[in-house]
Amino acid sequence: MASSRPTFVIFDLGNVLVHIHPEAFLRTLGIDTPENRRYYQKSVINIVRAYECGEESTEQFLGRLGGLFNAPDAAQRHIRGHRRVFSHDDFRRAMLSIIGQPVVGMEELVRNLGARVPLGLLSNTNPLHFDACMDDLAVLQFIPSHFLSYRLRSLKPETKIFEKAIELLQLDPGDVFYIDDLHENVEAARRVGLNGSLFVGEQELKQRLSDLGLI
Repeated sequence: MASSRPTFVIFDLGNVLVHIHPEAFLRTLGIDTPENRRYYQKSVINIVRAYECGEESTEQFLGRLGGLFNAPDAAQRHIRGHRRVFSHDDFRRAMLSIIGQPVVGMEELVRNLGARVPLGLLSNTNPLHFDACMDDLAVLQFIPSHFLSYRLRSLKPETKIFEKAIELLQLDPGDVFYIDDLHENVEAARRVGLNGSLFVGEQELKQRLSDLGLI
């Protein structure tokens, strides 16, 4: 961990600035059962990964979801009484339902921090989610630099996304403080030379930032 004062701070998005609830996807479609979670989980993850890596447009992504959930053999797994054919709008609503409430205390922390050091965002995300967050998540107004998986065409915990962010910033990796809620992402950032810190809560982060002389 860095002992000197960083010159740039990068935040993760999900479960650092805003709560994310993946389980809401099937619930919003009305087909949330243990069997469906087991059946669809791997396929949905793969489809979302391709979208978040910038390999597909939003319409292509929604079409792939339709191919999965509207397949001829899917009806038997859908809960009786619910729709058997889902539209693109259904999938949009289900995707957006994953985005929860802002993490308490983080807007104030980010606002105060941004007055002292430049801030960035580095996230595995997609156009649907990020556009919604830009519209509804007030904390993002204080974070001007965005390093997004679908734009950089790479996903955490690959080191490539961190390398691309550093290249764009034209900074020494050791001057960057990075905050993420997942161990594997923090470790990937550290392998590139960033000062990665695991997010466990606003109070703990505030103390770490204070130790670094940032707040």
